[in-house]
Amino acid sequence: MKSTSIMLMLMILLISQFLSAQTTIGLTGGATFANVKVSQGGISASPKSRTGFTAGLFVDAPLSLGFSFQPALNFVQKGYTIKDEMSSTTEKVSFNYIEVPLNFIYSIKKNEGFFVGAGPSIAYGISGEDKTKYGAGMPDDNQKVKFGSGESEVKPFDFGANALAGYKFKGGFMVSGNYTLGLSKINNPSAGDMGGTIKNRYFGVKIGYVFGKTKHK
Repeated sequence: MKSTSIMLMLMILLISQFLSAQTTIGLTGGATFANVKVSQGGISASPKSRTGFTAGLFVDAPLSLGFSFQPALNFVQKGYTIKDEMSSTTEKVSFNYIEVPLNFIYSIKKNEGFFVGAGPSIAYGISGEDKTKYGAGMPDDNQKVKFGSGESEVKPFDFGANALAGYKFKGGFMVSGNYTLGLSKINNPSAGDMGGTIKNRYFGVKIGYVFGKTKHK
């Protein structure tokens, strides 16, 4: 909780700093299609994707003609799905994060049109679930995902690189898509893992609304 509070304070400071110039503030919400990349001994594999939810707010601060800095504070669901057709078993794992992407944006036009951007992101895990449905009449198994430094726990911090593109309409509405590639492993070292790594990745599709410009002298 302490780390989550620090991230919230960081976002508040960023907003306070950029309100000294012309800014736009927006809200977004949409779906995530998440997965993980598992690597071990030079071999990589990925399970099936998991559909989740994301929502948040952002501040867009102009830097120069066409360019702006856009920090955001988002709730993001990540995770993956494993299906075993032989045993009719399905495991769905969800990770809930508070994520702060720090994107640099280029807009073709000032108040409408296409835009693209990229930047680093940092996320902190707040909760999660591991749900397994078995076949042959066996009872389901639901467990909470724990974040920490233990062998069976998930690392709370997740660092990544983010890229996005979208379109702003007249009146304030917008649509966008982003892809975030995890750069840090989320699994803790354990006996016999032979240096294996698990990294998050997800694609997000959002709609949003951008409020009118705020002018300060």
